[in-house]
Amino acid sequence: MSRLSDRVSASTHALTERDGSAAIAPMLPALLRGVIFLAGLAAPFVVALLAR
Repeated sequence: MSRLSDRVSASTHALTERDGSAAIAPMLPALLRGVIFLAGLAAPFVVALLAR
C-alpha cells in the first residue's frame, strides 16, 4: 500500500512542481502584440468618450 501512496504523492508533486510561467512564456510575444493591437483599436473610442 505504501508503494501506491508513494506513486500518488510523486505524481502529485510532479504536477504541482511545474512552473506556470514556463507554459505562458512562449505565448508572451503574441499576447503582447494582441494587447497592443486591442489598445490601438480602443484608443479612439476612449478619446471620444473623454472628450464628450
